[in-house]
Parts: sequence; C-alpha cells; structure tokens
Amino acid sequence: MLDRIIRTLAPLVAFAVLMGGVYGLSRLTIDADLRMRNAELGAELTRVRTRNARLRARVDAMKAEITRLRQDPEESLYHARTGLGLVRSGEVVYRFADGPETPPAEPH
Repeated sequence: MLDRIIRTLAPLVAFAVLMGGVYGLSRLTIDADLRMRNAELGAELTRVRTRNARLRARVDAMKAEITRLRQDPEESLYHARTGLGLVRSGEVVYRFADGPETPPAEPH
C-alpha cells in the first residue's frame, strides 16, 4: 500500500523539485534591472489598458449620441439652438445683458 502511494506521488514530487530548480535558477540568473524594468512595463500596461477602457466607454457614449441625433429631429434641433446658437429664418433673437450697465458719466 505504501509502495503504491509512493509510486503515485513520485512524479508529482519530481515535477515540484524540477519547477523549484527552474525558479531558483531563474532568480539567480535574471538581472535585477530586468526584473525592475519588467515591473515598470507591467504597470504601464495596466495604465494603458485602463485608459483604453475609459476611451472605449467614451466612444460608445458618442456613438449613442450620434444615433440619437440621427433618429430624433428634436434632439438635433435642440443642440443646434443651444450649442450653436442657430435660429430659424423669421425668428427674432433677444439678447439680455448679464448685469446692469454702467451709467453714463455725468457732465461737469
């Protein structure tokens, strides 16, 4: 019974010893500067992937807005009036000052 367990576990133990040896050898032979550079590149890759995800979400939002503008004439009319300040022919535009005008100077 014990022989059977040993024969079953022997390949697993050999594999673990082999992997430990490969790992130990790599730790001894790989330059510390290369490991640091690898860590920096990994961090940069994470930042780039995060930025790409944000940009992808922004593109999706813009595509949805384009679809909305193409399908709903009221939506495009609203943006033309509010965003661009466009008016239809025949309409009158009234502009109001933001604050009180300065009174004219009194003559001396």
